[in-house]
Amino acid sequence: MKRRFIVFSLFMIGFFSFVKGVQSENFDKGFSIKLTGGYGNVAVGDINAVLEGQDSLFNYFTTIAGYTKEGEFKDLNKGFEYECEFIVDINEHFGIGIGAGYIQRKQLNKFTIEMWENYEYQYMASFIDPKLSAVPIKLSIYYFFPLTTRLNLYLNGGIGYYFGKIQYSTSDELQMGHDQWITISEIEAKDNGLGFHGGIGIEFNIIKNIAFFIEGAGRYAKLKDWEGDEILTSNGDVERTAGTLWCYGIPYSDGREYFSWLSVQKEKPSDPNIKNVRKAEVDYSGFSFRIGLKIKY
Repeated sequence: MKRRFIVFSLFMIGFFSFVKGVQSENFDKGFSIKLTGGYGNVAVGDINAVLEGQDSLFNYFTTIAGYTKEGEFKDLNKGFEYECEFIVDINEHFGIGIGAGYIQRKQLNKFTIEMWENYEYQYMASFIDPKLSAVPIKLSIYYFFPLTTRLNLYLNGGIGYYFGKIQYSTSDELQMGHDQWITISEIEAKDNGLGFHGGIGIEFNIIKNIAFFIEGAGRYAKLKDWEGDEILTSNGDVERTAGTLWCYGIPYSDGREYFSWLSVQKEKPSDPNIKNVRKAEVDYSGFSFRIGLKIKY
């Protein structure tokens, strides 16, 4: 992780040294600030697999026992994104930008089963509240192609360093008659790493120093070395664990099918009843449609 950050830092230093050298060739075009808002999707990765697994688990119970389930699987996918970028003009067609953004996705999932059996009330519920976010620090190269005196087509691409965060809480409730069990798990983990991005857009000069733009953007960024804490509360007993965030398959009661699960543990889980144990992965890769203003100086 430290090596990736050092490589990114050296890349930025070298690139800005290059910019300084190019700009010294009697060219002075100034700079601009680009303010962007967008809406798009992310691949997400293991968190969606866990949500889908919980949905499948409740469907399994309804199938074998004839229960009726309420609630449906809702994945983390679409949402808003924001970015602020400082762009330095190298010449008439090229520019270099450095900026920071914010990506966030969250979605509450709730599954319940209620029934009466042998005159005894039975209730099962699972509340899952995941939230993932990232702050990318991005370095971009721009190529501008003037279409008219007020309209520019542009391409951009570059590298970014993503600071990611996961907050994942679950609450499982089981009631059989007068007996009730409640288990709450709260996970918070962080990771960071490199990513890549690119896009294409059209820029329209409203007045001399302000332009409106529309663009489409894509990125590739996967983080899979998450470290954090998990607080597990079960009927008043509290257990806290610090370590690595793992994803693995837990068997259904028949042992033939598995659903995905997340947990924080110091060492790689070695329970013989689970399978496909690996470090959890969050995939921020995706596409977005973005608009904004560019203020020129």
